[in-house]
Amino acid sequence: MNRKQKEEQVAWLHEQFSAVQVLFLADCQGMKVSEMDRLRAEMRSRGASVKILKNTLARRAYEGTPVSVIGDSIVGPRAATWTSDPNAAPAMAKALIDFAKTHPNLELVMGVLSGKKVTPADMEALAKLPSREELLSQLLGTLIAPVSNFVGTLAAVPRSLLNVLKAIEDKKKDTPEAA
Repeated sequence: MNRKQKEEQVAWLHEQFSAVQVLFLADCQGMKVSEMDRLRAEMRSRGASVKILKNTLARRAYEGTPVSVIGDSIVGPRAATWTSDPNAAPAMAKALIDFAKTHPNLELVMGVLSGKKVTPADMEALAKLPSREELLSQLLGTLIAPVSNFVGTLAAVPRSLLNVLKAIEDKKKDTPEAA
């Protein structure tokens, strides 16, 4: 790679890192190209980008960006996975952890979430969070519960009255009429 290509690469990475809300670094030493292609496809389906970083170029590119908190963590072959959508963080973390379980050569190193450092343990906790859709359905259920209970309570009064009337009717049918 010549100097001009390196400068273009640094400029492109700087532009990417400037908009990043979520970035995860993983050690990918020993992974096959086909495995990396599967990881890229998996991340792409979640709206994230994946790139194997060149150490020096990456350090120059992240200066002055939200991901500059990673400091000197880019040592050796690091796969960077990033997106500008903070809502995608749990899905990205889950995909990386699931991928690492089946591919032992992929090891989570660290990450950045909204300008703050994230450890591999934090990534695992993030992966266990419910999806956005699940959270919205839980919120909707919580919001609807009081109204539903109130309607049930209001409906119980006439229902109870009907039950009492039915019991009186049944009792009158069962007792012989005195003539």
